[in-house]
Amino acid sequence: MLDLHMHTTASDGKLSPRELLMDAKERGVNYLAITDHDTVDGYLLAREDAKQLGIQLIPGIEWNTDGSEDELHILGYGLDISDARLLHVMERRQRERIEWINEIVVGCNRLGLSISMEECMARANGGVMVRTHVAEVIADRGYCSTPQSAFETYLRKGCAAYVPRPIFSAREAIEITHEAGGIAVLAHPGIYPFEVQLDALLEYGIDGIEVYYPRHSAAKMAFWERQAKAHHLIRSGGSDFHGHRSRNPYPLGSVPIPVEVKEWWKCCMFHQH
Repeated sequence: MLDLHMHTTASDGKLSPRELLMDAKERGVNYLAITDHDTVDGYLLAREDAKQLGIQLIPGIEWNTDGSEDELHILGYGLDISDARLLHVMERRQRERIEWINEIVVGCNRLGLSISMEECMARANGGVMVRTHVAEVIADRGYCSTPQSAFETYLRKGCAAYVPRPIFSAREAIEITHEAGGIAVLAHPGIYPFEVQLDALLEYGIDGIEVYYPRHSAAKMAFWERQAKAHHLIRSGGSDFHGHRSRNPYPLGSVPIPVEVKEWWKCCMFHQH
């Protein structure tokens, strides 16, 4: 089986890279890409274990962007993880994330939510910081019943403690992915609360679309499959697994992907790594 979208404790996943690989092995997922937010640390930690387990692993990343196209996620695959500019951008993004989360914590304090940056950093456990870590602390402190309700009440765009992300556009994400020798894929296009500006992404050089995704309806999947074929784009798919009791609990390998799509990835991407 093939799964091209998942997260580890290097960002906001619940399983360590090794635990994720063990779960994949148990479920018969032999081809996978770890796509942590703005970092390849999960991939780096999993490389040797993947070889020992007989799992084919390619470098992956999920860029969180916010620019003129709104908050899009761009998946990067097959990157040269030693590329100097890639390393610089990832380091910058992680530094910006810490500043961003700190602003969110300050906003929460103003609202009477007594949480600290230290608690949020402890939740991240040395990995990339995301709003989910703040939501978990808010819930732990008893201000909301669950991290998901904390996210929806305080942290989602338009809510009282929301802070815009540092500007990092979809164009920049696509460009840095290409410069590092990778391909850029639009993540889960069917779940954004706005219309995706596909024409702009095509102009920027987007290579593919994540068509097969657990929260895509059959109609959305069919629509984005047509778009991918019409524009000669690579099709991808993945579970976006974050952990068994997370906001994205869809199991590894649970998303059906057409045979011809799997064969393209096995032949054109996994064969090279």
